[in-house]
Amino acid sequence: MRKVQLYIEGNRIELFNDEQIQVTSSIQNVQDISKTFTDFSQGFTVPASDVNNVFFEHWYNSDIDFTTDNNLRKDAYIEINLTTFRKGKVQLDGATLTNGKPSSYKLTFYGEGVTLKDTFGEDLLSDLDYTAYAHSFTAAEVLTRIEDANNTYDVKYPLITSNRIWQYQSILPNAALPNWLVNTLTNNNIHANAGAITKTELFPAFRVAKIFEEIQNKYSIKFQGAFLQDERFTDLFLWYKGKETLVQYSNSYSLSSTSVTPTFVTYDLTNTYTSATNTIQVQEIAGVFLHNLKYNVTSASTAANYYIDIYQNGNLYNTIQGSGTGTYVIDTITQAVGLNTTYTIKIRTAGANTIVSNWVYEVSYVNTTVGVVIIDYLTIGYASLAMISTIDLSANAPVMKIADFFSGILKTFNMTTYSITDGEYWVEPLDDWYSKGAVVDVSEYVDVNTIEQARMPLYKNITFKYQDSESFLNKNFSQTFSRKYGDTTYQYNYDGGDFVVELPFENLLQQKFTGTDLQVGYSLNGEFAPYIPKPVLLYQYKNKTCSFKFHNDGGSHSTVVDYTPFGQDLLYNNTDYTLNFAPETSTLLNYPIQNTLFANYYFSYLYNLYNLKQRLISVKARLPVSLLTGLQLNDRLVIRDRRYIINEMKTNLTTGDAELQLILDFRPIVNSTNPNPKVSTEGGSVKYLINLPNNAVQASFTCSDTDVTFSPNPMTASGSLTIGLPSGAAGTVYTIVVTYTYLDGSTTTETFYIIQ
Repeated sequence: MRKVQLYIEGNRIELFNDEQIQVTSSIQNVQDISKTFTDFSQGFTVPASDVNNVFFEHWYNSDIDFTTDNNLRKDAYIEINLTTFRKGKVQLDGATLTNGKPSSYKLTFYGEGVTLKDTFGEDLLSDLDYTAYAHSFTAAEVLTRIEDANNTYDVKYPLITSNRIWQYQSILPNAALPNWLVNTLTNNNIHANAGAITKTELFPAFRVAKIFEEIQNKYSIKFQGAFLQDERFTDLFLWYKGKETLVQYSNSYSLSSTSVTPTFVTYDLTNTYTSATNTIQVQEIAGVFLHNLKYNVTSASTAANYYIDIYQNGNLYNTIQGSGTGTYVIDTITQAVGLNTTYTIKIRTAGANTIVSNWVYEVSYVNTTVGVVIIDYLTIGYASLAMISTIDLSANAPVMKIADFFSGILKTFNMTTYSITDGEYWVEPLDDWYSKGAVVDVSEYVDVNTIEQARMPLYKNITFKYQDSESFLNKNFSQTFSRKYGDTTYQYNYDGGDFVVELPFENLLQQKFTGTDLQVGYSLNGEFAPYIPKPVLLYQYKNKTCSFKFHNDGGSHSTVVDYTPFGQDLLYNNTDYTLNFAPETSTLLNYPIQNTLFANYYFSYLYNLYNLKQRLISVKARLPVSLLTGLQLNDRLVIRDRRYIINEMKTNLTTGDAELQLILDFRPIVNSTNPNPKVSTEGGSVKYLINLPNNAVQASFTCSDTDVTFSPNPMTASGSLTIGLPSGAAGTVYTIVVTYTYLDGSTTTETFYIIQ
């Protein structure tokens, strides 16, 4: 028997001497390859001892006023023989009373991966802070971000129209347009001044890597992983079209207080205001029957509309539109038992404006001596706020939960997420994660006399798809080819059911005008009317030459001669990639792209599952503490002469007994999503992702050609390696040797190649 200890928020919880705690661990299960799993325990009980009663505040007794909310999951970790086994959170599920006295509490332990979704809650992408990405909304600024050959900006403007059918000279979109519509198209030729593209036609796109950064900032967490530095991730954008027409008002401005003035007979409200966060805390006050919050604009330099955003307990609660001077009721709150709510306000504007304002908090009560209602109040004066006309990403964000966005990106690249350190989450493609695992021989701990083999539960059809698109180009494709653009289905002669990996994004088909390199998109439905698409992912390609007209703010026109195409295509290390699951013919490049999402991120795992030799293996083992606490779910297990990957592991922490569900591993040990890079005959630099294996502390690099350079060399953390290569003849192959050094001083090597 092992000594198991449970700590919740740093407090040791007393356990029953004979309590069995079982933990089920899995990252990706063959039963559902589109989901990421993590550790969770079956429900277990702890005694209602004096120590535990104090910690849980006698939760079984509903007459007690609790100081903490036991409905929330709490930070916890489990130790086995004083060695940390897992970190995560514990949920209090219930309590048992025997003969009227408390006897036990029922708990469930969850790994960090489960709690990440709890962290995001119901928050939307619009709830992120986009202040750092505010920019003036002028034609010159938008045009700069359309061109942006050096990939400088995180907010760009894809050439996707939402209000008219662009044409190029006499070239129309590649779809069956009805004659009545063609005959009505006037001033739509973007090659002429009369049909020039205007800034208000374009919606911004925001770099996905920066969305991840803002998620980190909002929730005080950190995402790790070499793939997050890869151009296949960093050149991915999300189109911020959550409205039919572009919302042009600015980002929210925080108000800065210059004075706090209490005016009162009975209640000094000064301490209800916190200047650092610009918040007012409205609490139950004995004798008060009403609380009132007002915002006064005492001066506005223009008649431009402004918008007062009201946040309640940190969440956007309401927005009030105003203009000029005026008084606006933020909220009126009736006194209630336990009232405790915080308010803050921010302001946005539809144009340049300078605003002077104050915020007033009033409490109403009855003076019983004279029998009249008295109002005490607090006035917060704000500095004059000069606001410029900027674009508001928050207002234009697609309506999407942060949790759905995050899980959607995981599905896109078949990524797994797991946590080793509190608040730190590793995010990486499944093949990269498996390649980091160690090879561990567990033969001596396994009951080899009883090994069960089962047929792998295989699906008859596996479909990879996006959300259905309303775009008339997508509909025309579907009608022409009898399938959805970019989706794919793999069929097998098995008796299993259907399985669908469905992204929460829309795959917007693009259009390149014949004889040009100019590619555009249409957010227009089958009736050629604007529509709000599902969230749209877009890759940016290298700049292309073009010639179209853009309308300047002063009424003149610019001729644009190069731009950044957006769509499904990406050029990385001289190789083309696509956001499609199927190897569609690229609308930009006019040839099929084989490096699909399926080929790069799903094929290897499924190929291993559908191998005719594959079996689902179940074995029992008794693992020593060193393996229980040190074994990672991506470690490959060797039993006798066979190698396996872990599908699921159920562990009894008190006895060390483990039930292992395993899959035969027919893939190479090193089997990452990293392709062998290509470099032009002129030489140059390429990128290569380095994932340090489990327990490795360093990777160093060598090549027999001394003209090949590496930066950094060595690497002490997973990340992107820059390799400099000389000019050479086509077909030249450079052999790169990677040497990994581990904590115990041992080393291993692997090799990859660069082709000229």
